[in-house]
Amino acid sequence: MNDPILYANKFEELVGLARKAETAFEKAAIFAATQSLANAFFEEEEQFDGYALEKVEQARWHICASIGYDITNGHDEQQHRSWALGAINTLQDVLSKK
Repeated sequence: MNDPILYANKFEELVGLARKAETAFEKAAIFAATQSLANAFFEEEEQFDGYALEKVEQARWHICASIGYDITNGHDEQQHRSWALGAINTLQDVLSKK
């Protein structure tokens, strides 16, 4: 993995892109990028505590749910993007203290 904080920042960028995504191609690209970033964290999970990995998974789920690639549990896209940003902000804080 390059820099975990860089990857966390990229999650944040993906939330912004998810807000603007309209086409199936744009949504598929966001899904693929989100999955790839999450996988990078989990491939090197021994470097991170369980709390950080939980925030990665929450960010992944909420980004994917906001674009229709995961279950929404009845919540709208905006709510999932908001929850994703909360998880990402926490992840950034945890990583910056490492």
